Amino acid sequence: MKEELELLQSELNKSYNELLNIESNKITVEPDFTFESNIELKDKDRSCKIYPFFFSEIPKYVFEWDDCPIFEISSTDIKRQGKIIIDWVLEKSIPSKIQTQFPEIELNELAKYYENGEGIKGEFIESWNILEEVYNQWLSIEPREEYKDLIRLIKKMRDFKLDELLRVGTQLSVFILSRSRRHGIDENKPQIRITFLGASKMKIYSNLKNKKKSLECEVKYEGYLERIVKELLKEKIK
Repeated sequence: MKEELELLQSELNKSYNELLNIESNKITVEPDFTFESNIELKDKDRSCKIYPFFFSEIPKYVFEWDDCPIFEISSTDIKRQGKIIIDWVLEKSIPSKIQTQFPEIELNELAKYYENGEGIKGEFIESWNILEEVYNQWLSIEPREEYKDLIRLIKKMRDFKLDELLRVGTQLSVFILSRSRRHGIDENKPQIRITFLGASKMKIYSNLKNKKKSLECEVKYEGYLERIVKELLKEKIK
């Protein structure tokens, strides 16, 4: 495994001498997950992770900005990929410019936010988009009252533009609101957790200012939930 990664790394470095100027050019071998083993080329907030064995014989190149994927390409053209890496990682080209240079690039939704200096806002909005899409899919398969209540609450909160200010996620069907920059949050960090009980009822658990509280109430944003969300919004994004 490592030998194969080293061979690809060597071929890339030989394709353009400029790649040797990248701050970090390292190999990570995951012993139990061959498809997750990768080569990472990183310079400040720009990086490219290369997965040579990601369920395919064609390497997958994932281009990131501040550790968030912006676009990815599967290719065996090392010379062209080396040029894209230089433009993205070393020259810090903006997404729209690099897409013009390399038409095969398909930018994801986060690209426009990062290009406009609104990366965190984009990450938050994406978390809401993903969650809403997942629950709509589940609802189409199994029309449970809990799913309907969750989707209704999401839409109401998005009317207040809270998707630009908070990250959402789930853990064992628990709806979680936080100011966390990334997914995965310690239970002791400031957050609001909601369990949907059906019959338009929900139970809200909050951990704000080192105080834990819980309350069962009607599924709606106005009132108690609105008040504690305003408290959560006082927390810094971390």
